[in-house]
Amino acid sequence: MNILKSKFKFVCGLISTLLAVSNLFGSAFAATDDYDSLIVKPKEIILKSRRAGRLMYKYAGPKYKRIKDNLYLVPLSKSDNAVNKIAELKQSGAFEIIEPDYKFALDEETGERIYTKITKHSENEQTITENITPKEVTPNDKDFNAQYYLREVNAQKAWGITVGDSLLVGVLDTGVDGSHPDLNGKISSGTGSKDLDLNDTIGHGTEVSGIIAANTNNNQGIAGVSWNTKILSIKITDEYGQARVSNVVTALDQAYANGVKIIHISLSTNQFSQTLKNAIQEAQDRGILIVSTAGNSGIEELRYPAAFDGVIGVGAVDESRQKEFYSTTGEHVSLVAPGAAIYTTSINSTYNQVTGTSFAAPQISGAAALIWSIAPNLTNTEVRDILINSANDLGDPGKDKEYGYGLLNIEKAVELARTKVQK
Repeated sequence: MNILKSKFKFVCGLISTLLAVSNLFGSAFAATDDYDSLIVKPKEIILKSRRAGRLMYKYAGPKYKRIKDNLYLVPLSKSDNAVNKIAELKQSGAFEIIEPDYKFALDEETGERIYTKITKHSENEQTITENITPKEVTPNDKDFNAQYYLREVNAQKAWGITVGDSLLVGVLDTGVDGSHPDLNGKISSGTGSKDLDLNDTIGHGTEVSGIIAANTNNNQGIAGVSWNTKILSIKITDEYGQARVSNVVTALDQAYANGVKIIHISLSTNQFSQTLKNAIQEAQDRGILIVSTAGNSGIEELRYPAAFDGVIGVGAVDESRQKEFYSTTGEHVSLVAPGAAIYTTSINSTYNQVTGTSFAAPQISGAAALIWSIAPNLTNTEVRDILINSANDLGDPGKDKEYGYGLLNIEKAVELARTKVQK
């Protein structure tokens, strides 16, 4: 009996030890294909002694890179054991932060979802450019009828109040096709980095940007939510459409340096990163509003950066205002917008129907731009509050995990912004 008790205690002790190690290393036990490098931050005492460079060389070799300030990237070779590497860095006692450089996924659905027939004006057909009612505007863009989602969020009525100004929205994505006729003259790649360009071989960033700010009332293509808004394109993905925490952190600084008011991120991860949290908070402290996707996992789980305080996390609904099957649920969902068969700009001067929270979220970014055009002195927190307080409640009363505070209502949002100015 005593032998059995001893074995039982040994097994319990072993389990406790393994759990403790797992907690110690945290996300180091995530799937190895979720990251291929580590982010580290040396402790303040190391930085003050100016020994950071030597420390990084000792533990990372010559291939380490500086991300920003006191953050460094440690590449992992195929022969490296990530858990052992993290253990080695932790045991040195020299680092404040040690965590994987997690990968982000594009929140789009690849399956074809046709909800709305594409209706184009003929060349000889007279288009409507005047107001249908004193408060409703219909632009003359040839494919406007295909943009059912703009009617769902009351964009036309909002345009009777404002069509936006030249505010700059930073789109952290796959790049943007700046030569597209509906985006020509709208896109900037910013300054100060040779890595930025206007190329988009995947299409995702071009599709997102068209929803936000396509050239509107130009007798071709589609209408953007905010007609006069500009896009700062910051390419954060590789050729496979994957981005990493380190890419986003660097891009947030680049966006701020170029004067953006809104940062749009249609990518997400289910892995928590302290580095990303700190960078997102810094951007918000600088007055930037951040809009991100709630995710396309179709289950209840937190997705980042949407789950960080202050970020507007956006889920997707269909034409019946029911949650789309892929739209991730959870406390991080702030608002929803149409996400099925969203007709928008695509690469090679084409247009495409796309589906996913990736394409619901840009409608919120465009709406935020319209709000700031009405009331440019509002803070990012005030703009966020206006979007939330003007939403049409769906699902359970109040905020819920499927619909957040409800469906975007751009008309109510700009009306509410106007009352702020009139006070």
